[in-house]
Amino acid sequence: MNHAIMGRGEASAALRVGARALALAFSLPLAGAAFAQETGTQHATWLDTITVTGTRTETSVMNNPASVSVVDREQIERQAPESIAELVRDVPGVEVVDASAPGMKRLRIRGESSHRVTILVDGQEITDHSDYGTPILVDPANVERIDVIRGPASVLYGAKAIGGVVNIITKRGAPRPIQLETGGSYYSGTRGWQGWAAVSGTVGDFDYRLSGSADRHHDREVPNGRYTQDGRLDGSSYRDSDVALHLGYTFGQNRNHYLALKAEQHILSTDSWTDPDYLQDPIRDFRIELPKRDLRKAGLYYDAKDLSPVVRKIHVDAYRQTVDRLFENRVEVQPTSFMNVKNTATSDDRNLNYGGTAQIDLALHPDHYTIAGVQYLMDDLDTSKNSITTTYRTVPFPTTTVKVSPTQTRASIQTASVFAQDEWSFARDFKLTAGLRYYHVRSTLDETTSAALADQDDGTTNRLVKSLGLTWSGLRHTTLRALYSEGYTMPTLAQMYSDTTAGSGNLTRANPGLKPETSQNYELGARYQNAGVVLDAALFYTQAKDYIGTAPCASTGTCPAGYAASDRTYINTDRADTHGVELAAEYTLPGTGFTPYVSGAWMQRELKYAAYSTRNSGVPAFSGRAGVRYDTALYGADVWADLFVRAATPIKETTLDGAAFTTERLPGWGTLNLAFGGTHGKDRKIQVGVQFNNILDKEYRSSLNTLPGTGRSVEVTLRTTF
Repeated sequence: MNHAIMGRGEASAALRVGARALALAFSLPLAGAAFAQETGTQHATWLDTITVTGTRTETSVMNNPASVSVVDREQIERQAPESIAELVRDVPGVEVVDASAPGMKRLRIRGESSHRVTILVDGQEITDHSDYGTPILVDPANVERIDVIRGPASVLYGAKAIGGVVNIITKRGAPRPIQLETGGSYYSGTRGWQGWAAVSGTVGDFDYRLSGSADRHHDREVPNGRYTQDGRLDGSSYRDSDVALHLGYTFGQNRNHYLALKAEQHILSTDSWTDPDYLQDPIRDFRIELPKRDLRKAGLYYDAKDLSPVVRKIHVDAYRQTVDRLFENRVEVQPTSFMNVKNTATSDDRNLNYGGTAQIDLALHPDHYTIAGVQYLMDDLDTSKNSITTTYRTVPFPTTTVKVSPTQTRASIQTASVFAQDEWSFARDFKLTAGLRYYHVRSTLDETTSAALADQDDGTTNRLVKSLGLTWSGLRHTTLRALYSEGYTMPTLAQMYSDTTAGSGNLTRANPGLKPETSQNYELGARYQNAGVVLDAALFYTQAKDYIGTAPCASTGTCPAGYAASDRTYINTDRADTHGVELAAEYTLPGTGFTPYVSGAWMQRELKYAAYSTRNSGVPAFSGRAGVRYDTALYGADVWADLFVRAATPIKETTLDGAAFTTERLPGWGTLNLAFGGTHGKDRKIQVGVQFNNILDKEYRSSLNTLPGTGRSVEVTLRTTF
């Protein structure tokens, strides 16, 4: 364990080392480009993709000041993803986690936990208000594309975006009057299946889409070893279903106005796996069940373009969403030979959130493009908890004690903010992008059974966050960029107002006095594309503070009257410094359909607590994917194949439990995989994809917050369009 705290000199040295690595990574493809210049031809790549997510304006990835990645429709349709999270797992710096619940996959970005990542669906925020973060529960077959911002983006996308932003854009109506889509996937690793169907089209000025899907996954098959002796991972099954509706209307003399309604319902039930290493003295049994997590959402959208030479765009949206959750936790501990304690805790929650955004795009000057907007978001959490603790004692004589602790909490957070951003082309090939957002946040405890919190006053927080980005495209086929951005994450309603029962009967107490978590991020980047060579590289350094952790009330001195000294409570105490290099590169060999590629990240993250600091932060030093892709036309079909390796270095995570340090370890891992498929037909489109995963049947676990990986398995998917 490393107790040293990185100073400014060490941080500067790390940046210098990373800058040299970035320069080396940038120079290698340039050498390949020089060789390929005569025979290669420039073609569209992911850097040409136009995205709104990085700047809230239409900007190509190539010229974006932020670290932006796009997963487009073609990439989505080549896979058989069981979840949206699986579609972005190969974006550099992104990690998929599920916190032991296989049907509730979440994303970490640049080492930041999932509750510090903003999840958007068509630009509207999904909230969860749990310590685990927001699971991505959207039907993959209904997704047009996914945009990912890596790094803080609170100026543009709200008070949860310390780690980054994931914007999921769903499909609209097909261009024909009626189009039918259907498909299905089979997953041998879970003996699971997924099926979906949709009808969509455009009739006059109206477009529409109605889709539905369902899937069922059984316990996953994993290699025998550390986690199982029978090849099956108990508690890793789940099922869900999804129904989505889109209605759109184009109007106006120039057909430059668009009004849309989108609605969705997602139903999920999932088991939960328990790591056998966790079942050690005094813990005898530990089980979690999540029989319900149901999401219902409806949103309205209005967009207008080219209203005048000055007013270029107007966007307005509003939405309402509910998430109903049922959580059950059973724990049995034996603290002494003559005592046994069983605790059953249930939580029945409803999270309601609604809000909206209004934005106007202005061309006030030929060298400036300005946006301004307002946003409002209301989150309401209504939770009923019940804890039953049964204590058996044999000394001095057999006795049984039952303690029932029901609680009720209702609380809300209202977030109002105004934002502005200006893109200034101030010199040849230079563009400066500056943004500000001012937050006014009010938290309210409307109902509680906690005597310690009953007289709690409303809380108010104000915050100004900033960003500044610079791009330079003075070199041919190249864009260099620099970015400063700030992150800002409010405490969850559960952390501020809802107590949680631990297995031993102790409590983790709410703390309404928590401050927001904040971060500052610095980036340098380079992008290049020419003659079949494509490169996107970034060097980053992020400082985060006021992280929310837990500590015993006896040591904090901040617990309200009525809390026991043995109770724990949430406090602002922790910090983190993270730096690293992210790289995505490929080179299409001239005159062939072969494209070698690599994507991944090198990262080091130091956590700083009140009593110690450590670089054993549960984040691998290196992680990524490398392979070779082949594309060709064969007998009238577009055929592709992809042979690749996913890999990561070992993981260590050090924590302080009382007076003792504990370090958990996971070995490095690598899997060999092969995917292939094809598309045939113009009007009657057929798509087939097959993927062989973990061909060498290696046991692995990508993080301490993730289930062990599936063993040797195959996924088969078929899509048809009529």
